[in-house]
Amino acid sequence: MTASNMLDWIVALLVCWASLTAIFEPSRGASQCDAPIVTSSASQSPAAIPTQAEFEEMIRDMKLHD
Repeated sequence: MTASNMLDWIVALLVCWASLTAIFEPSRGASQCDAPIVTSSASQSPAAIPTQAEFEEMIRDMKLHD
């Protein structure tokens, strides 16, 4: 293998690694961008707190996906 060919492989592996890292690593700023924009001045009620049954259903779903 020539030095040029080896360098090409190293660069290609680094590009693949960077791409996969960007895909699978959660974005730190995404939560701010995904928030809905509120244009009215009326106050919003806080999000509903899930009930115990909903918690159990979520846990059961998580266990099924593992």
